[in-house]
Amino acid sequence: MAQVDDMPVRFAFYGGDVNQDGTIDLSDGSLIDNDAFNFASGYLPTDVNGDGIVDVADAVFADNNSFNFVGKITP
Repeated sequence: MAQVDDMPVRFAFYGGDVNQDGTIDLSDGSLIDNDAFNFASGYLPTDVNGDGIVDVADAVFADNNSFNFVGKITP
């Protein structure tokens, strides 16, 4: 979770770990790409931005977070 705004104070979670393996990587990107190719829509794990449609915008979120090595930390 990261603080995204100072006034008012707001926090957000990183998105893009579609297969829930703890890292955002190429395997998540390929799942998003497959659903985008098939024009998938609805409440899907590959719909990273939550707009109801799996498209290139979702791939951008996953790609940016993958580039920044976003992953989960567990105790």
